[in-house]
Amino acid sequence: MGKYFLYHMRKTVIRFIVMALFLGVIVNMTAVAERTVYNSSATYYNVSLAAFAAFSLFAPAIVAGLEFAQFMNRRNLDTWYSLPISRTDLFIVHFLNGAIQLTVSLFLGVIVAFIRIAICSVLEVSHLWMFFAIIWALTMFLYMVVTFLFVCANNVFDGCIFMFGSVLFPAELYSIFLRFYIAFRYGSTRYAVLYDTGRELPFDGFGIFSMLFTATDRYGCLINTRPYSYVTQGMMPDPAEFSMPQVLLWTMLSVAALAGAVLVFSKKKTENVSGLSESWFGYRTLIPVVTAAGLCSTAYSAAMGMDRYMGVISMLGLIPTFIGVFVAYVIYRRGVKFKLPDILSIVGLVVFYPICLLAFKMMMG
Repeated sequence: MGKYFLYHMRKTVIRFIVMALFLGVIVNMTAVAERTVYNSSATYYNVSLAAFAAFSLFAPAIVAGLEFAQFMNRRNLDTWYSLPISRTDLFIVHFLNGAIQLTVSLFLGVIVAFIRIAICSVLEVSHLWMFFAIIWALTMFLYMVVTFLFVCANNVFDGCIFMFGSVLFPAELYSIFLRFYIAFRYGSTRYAVLYDTGRELPFDGFGIFSMLFTATDRYGCLINTRPYSYVTQGMMPDPAEFSMPQVLLWTMLSVAALAGAVLVFSKKKTENVSGLSESWFGYRTLIPVVTAAGLCSTAYSAAMGMDRYMGVISMLGLIPTFIGVFVAYVIYRRGVKFKLPDILSIVGLVVFYPICLLAFKMMMG
């Protein structure tokens, strides 16, 4: 295992260099911007850590895809599985290699940011180290989740769709919950509290992704100790602390995803590779949930309108929705030969809309 680990690290070193250089260059360009106030000769500095959020958002998915895409080619599997190393050890090598590359890239990026910010002696550069610890943890959590989703697929295309589902699935599921919660709790208040209500709940629909941007905004504000700050001027609220229930939830989900990825990778059948992806963590749940969220939103708007014209618009809006469902199942099945579970899912979605509409009208009436 040790020899293969070193071999694989040397084989992927170019990827690591490109990734680290890319982050370093972007951080160098965006970490600090000079600002001057109108009719004043004083110079102020604005710190932006957005480059780290963007890196942590996309890099884990790219690295997971590059590390495990080679196991989705059936012609190469005999070579891989003939190596004197177990499947579990094979997974650990590839996962750890990606984790190390992400970690070192983030660390080098923070070093670049530290140097750029330290030049401006009025800024609190010490906050960068706590920021690095948080952004690294969130990046690793996301890397665990997308790795699990990618290995659940049987081909690279489906793996990319499944990873994209890490954003869509929790967001759309939360969207359904939020609308029913607001309709039940506030009734006729309806739309006015849709977004404000989300802030009072301990969870949101974007989980790790929202925490990434919260950390980036918060520590950017903490570093910005200059007098002319958007925060001190009251133009922008100081980002809220993390919701601990959400942190604990996604920590458990990420660890479970890593354990699941090891299990799926070690048990995957060779004959399924390059074929259709039948995992319950892919199309089977992603298509119904995303569609249900769209139908729920349409029903919510129709119930809120409570008039004939809104009902007509709502019904017309169902046409592109179900066209999208049909296209999604064609992509899933690579054709129009739908199976019984697919048909039952579509029928269930057709029934789901009037149920939502009726429920919303009763709660809002």
